[in-house]
Amino acid sequence: MMRVRRRLSCSARLAGVACVLLGLAFAGEAKAQGRVEIEKARAAYLARNYADAEQRLKFLVDPRTGFKEPGLLSQARMYLAATYLAQGKRPAAIETLEKLVLEDPTFEPDPLSFPGDVINTFIDVRANLQERLRQAAQNAARLEAERKAREEAERARQDEWLRQVKEMAQEEKITIQNQRLVAFVPFGAGQFQNHQPALGWLFLSSEAALAAAASITVPMYSYAIHRQNEERASGDIDQKAQLYRDRASNIRIVNLSLIGAFAAVAITGIVQANVAYVDSFTETKKRPLPSLGPVSRLAPIVSPVATEGSAPNGLYVGLTGALF
Repeated sequence: MMRVRRRLSCSARLAGVACVLLGLAFAGEAKAQGRVEIEKARAAYLARNYADAEQRLKFLVDPRTGFKEPGLLSQARMYLAATYLAQGKRPAAIETLEKLVLEDPTFEPDPLSFPGDVINTFIDVRANLQERLRQAAQNAARLEAERKAREEAERARQDEWLRQVKEMAQEEKITIQNQRLVAFVPFGAGQFQNHQPALGWLFLSSEAALAAAASITVPMYSYAIHRQNEERASGDIDQKAQLYRDRASNIRIVNLSLIGAFAAVAITGIVQANVAYVDSFTETKKRPLPSLGPVSRLAPIVSPVATEGSAPNGLYVGLTGALF
């Protein structure tokens, strides 16, 4: 069986080599036949039989029936252009030479095979095409630069959009609704609600100090009245009852003054809180974006382990993939 396979493999190789050699032979024969056809057209051109030369050369440059080999195609086009010029068909000659130059930029006609007018026309066409190609290259470069600029601008716009989206995703806006009743509470409650902490602390400290001072005078007044009553009950030998009475009267005046000052400050704070009252406030809180975390592309592997030519004698367990 092994020998049969080797023989078949050798036969296939020989068949392939034979096909290649046969293809080369056909290509060489076609090329030789092409040169013959060009010589026939050239003979008609030199004999000034331009109609016959034109007919032959059109057939040779036709994409459906003509040459596929670039060198022969360029020669046929050169002779066709010369034939057109000899007949006064200059536009057709220029069109043919343009195709020649564009498809075969390295082609150089033999100056001894064509008249000077044909050679000069070929040189002019090639120079014009080079200028057109240069301008086309410049236009292409300009368009490419504009395209890159547009892409860069679009990329910058998308980056800015993504930045704004991330910024919005990291912010949480909370609307806090204020209460009108809080504005009537003393001790700066209305100011704190209106987001005026400086005024809030001012009214809070002032009213707290006045309230504390007024509260301190109450036990002092009670003590003076109590001492006055004790002195009267004991007969007031030292005439101290009037002294304690005057002291209680002074403390009462101070107490009423402090209470009046507290009321004035409290009313002022309440009025200011109602004047500056705001229905609601919007607060912005920061929150972190969720992390993508590691992306795992691991997959388990379980396979039998065996030596060559023997049955499996174990299992291989492992992981494959990447973790990043």
